[in-house]
Amino acid sequence: MTALQVRNSLFCLFTIKICKKSLARAQKIALMLSSMPKRLLFIGLLTLCSLIGNRPVMAGDTIISSQSAPVPDSSGPTISGDTSEKPKFYTISASLREGYDDNIFTAKTNKVGSFTTEFTPTILLDFPMDSSDFSTSYTFDATYFQNRSGDQFDLSHDFLARYNHAFSDRFNLDVREEFRYATEPSLLDATGTLFRNGAYIDNTSSAEFTAKWTPLIGTVTTYTNNLLYYQDSNIAIEQNNMENTLNQDLNFAIWPTYTLEFGGIYDTVSYEYLSRGFTNYTGDVGGDWQALPALVIGTRIGATVTDADSVGTSTSPYASVTANWRLGKRSSLDFNYVHNVVTSDVVTSTGQEADRVTTKFKYDITPSITSHLEGIYTHSDYTSQLLLPGTISSFTEDVVAIDTGFDYHFNKNFDFDLGYLFSDVSSQLTFREYTRNQVYLGVRGTY
Repeated sequence: MTALQVRNSLFCLFTIKICKKSLARAQKIALMLSSMPKRLLFIGLLTLCSLIGNRPVMAGDTIISSQSAPVPDSSGPTISGDTSEKPKFYTISASLREGYDDNIFTAKTNKVGSFTTEFTPTILLDFPMDSSDFSTSYTFDATYFQNRSGDQFDLSHDFLARYNHAFSDRFNLDVREEFRYATEPSLLDATGTLFRNGAYIDNTSSAEFTAKWTPLIGTVTTYTNNLLYYQDSNIAIEQNNMENTLNQDLNFAIWPTYTLEFGGIYDTVSYEYLSRGFTNYTGDVGGDWQALPALVIGTRIGATVTDADSVGTSTSPYASVTANWRLGKRSSLDFNYVHNVVTSDVVTSTGQEADRVTTKFKYDITPSITSHLEGIYTHSDYTSQLLLPGTISSFTEDVVAIDTGFDYHFNKNFDFDLGYLFSDVSSQLTFREYTRNQVYLGVRGTY
């Protein structure tokens, strides 16, 4: 037996010792998959998870967690330490998690809880070029519910791609694509329904062109297309929609740390089967202030004219506040507040006038321990101007979603994570209310 084989054997025994129960359940998942192609894929991915670790991951390599798969940064991986070693163009990671979900059907009453096992491999590819960068990733997720009748498995797929090209120091193009097939509601992204309504496809494409026409004048042009389709035919009739958004900003640098902004937003939503979409025309003015070298604060204020299908035209205020603070190499705080008219999963409405607060916080407690907090709070006002005539009266609704936890960097190949997810819907339409608590403990390997 060679030294490498001995090393791999000891590594596998160490992994099994740590996660014996989780690996046994994950193998059970693989054997229970109904179709042969899925079974072969899952066993292959499980084998890949047990073999990772033959090569150390380098500092700066992007790791995509099973909870969130962000588009890779266009700057590509960086290296610290031995500069003679070149960065690899790929990163492979896989996580195995044990968890508990106290409301697996997002029900108000008669809640059903279940222990869960989640296996999530990811592959990330990055191809930096002279003035461009292309990166892409694919994440597969298989979740086994111990206490769920019928199909006990949820399978999801997440594909992301990003292309960034600098025409010069003053002109830049950033193109992104995300395709997601999932079953869980996406409360943190405010996409789709608030409930488990079966599998759905969510596809988002965007392009942003940034131009600096003179040292003092610049523009940012952004276009986003979002498609949402549900597999269940009854839900599809109510929810399938397409949204197109065009955002144009014109900025003037009036002081070294302050930029004056003028903007316009065109946003239109159309449904595949029902006439309950709308079109927003928004104008705003504001500014960005670089309060500190690592802190930027932005404000906007304006008005929105909403032309709603089957309802008519109405006006509402528009406002937003953003703050981006980089506290170190990996620590950061992103805060955003916006008041505008957005889509809704209430079938009797064309939309909702919402106050939405989102935050993402990451902080390195020690070189080995990192904490994270991601949350969203939405207060929705369903006014008569946005409800279909002759249906229901005006009402309000509050939605909260929180994801928080800790990551422990064990060594160059392994990380452990502990987390808690909280979801709550409080509505004057009481049948829409529910509360959900989820906890998890897992291990992630990276190559």
